[in-house]
Amino acid sequence: MNNPKVNNSGSFYLPNHTETAKQLVFKPDGNHDQADSDSISGFSKKDLTIFHQNIRGLKGKTEEIMDNIVTNPPHVLCFTEHHLESYQLDSVPLLNYKLMATFCRTNYRNGGVCIYVHESLQTSNMEVQQYCKEKDLEVCPVRLYLPTCTIGTVNPYRSPLGNFNYFLNELEILLHYVSRNSMRLIICGDFNINFMVDTNHKQLLNSLLATFGLYGTVDFPTRIYNNSITTIDNIFINTANQNSISVYPWINGLSDHDAQIIVLHDIAIRTYEKKLYFCRRFNRAAITYFNLKLSYESWNDVFSYNDVNVSFNKFLNTYLTIFYSSFPTKTVHDSPFSKAWLTQGIKIYCINKRKLQT
Repeated sequence: MNNPKVNNSGSFYLPNHTETAKQLVFKPDGNHDQADSDSISGFSKKDLTIFHQNIRGLKGKTEEIMDNIVTNPPHVLCFTEHHLESYQLDSVPLLNYKLMATFCRTNYRNGGVCIYVHESLQTSNMEVQQYCKEKDLEVCPVRLYLPTCTIGTVNPYRSPLGNFNYFLNELEILLHYVSRNSMRLIICGDFNINFMVDTNHKQLLNSLLATFGLYGTVDFPTRIYNNSITTIDNIFINTANQNSISVYPWINGLSDHDAQIIVLHDIAIRTYEKKLYFCRRFNRAAITYFNLKLSYESWNDVFSYNDVNVSFNKFLNTYLTIFYSSFPTKTVHDSPFSKAWLTQGIKIYCINKRKLQT
């Protein structure tokens, strides 16, 4: 812990975390939370952003993913090759996102696809398990219900060892189903077809997607491994106005595939990002524990110095160590939805009830 510092005039000042602690309100009768003044965002209006990456194993990477996108979080996160079973994927949360669609392998290892959508958006899942076959076509779609349109987002993965004809035939049937009630279509995934080279597989896939008005947007390498540079991940979209979109790579070092991000400038939506408050909880048990630890402290170090500033710093350092351990901080997320039925009278009643129970 940082000690308080002495300035040139002989007086002391506290480090930032101590100044924060001073702002907490101490009320011994009941439970009280006092939030710090700095909170993170609220409602914001921005262009629709979709993120895709072959993550090569999602487990253990969620914190790094959130660190990478915290300043400008996409609305949709699409991952291929998450390498998890269904029960494992259900326990991989991403802050402010909900897991909307998945496919997990049961016969082979690794593989799999999933889509996370920002919790402020209205979405629905689509049942497409009948089209999926491990290695040949692993896919999951969602529909995004936006104020101006409905967007069908499809996240496919095809193994390089998969049956290409099966992939092509089932993908066509699936796209007919997804496009039925969707004004816009976006396909982002790992096709294991090098779009930098004019091959027969590339021509057949492009021809199929063109029948749905879908055209590739990624013109940069997505995988650089040893001496191999390929574009095997791509994002297809059915829009004629190329000026209304931006596509760029996102190099985060989490996989041997770089992420791709597409921004739709003609679709601006209102997104809520939870406010974060850092709070301390005070209750009778915590206060009793705090007083007990203070009573066990001898304070010998405090009285062993002739310099009053050094003595005070020793005192404050010991005091704050006990204070922080007795009243630890926690993170509180503010809800975006107000409860109209929760009147001031109900709040007062609940406070009084908690007082009677303590």
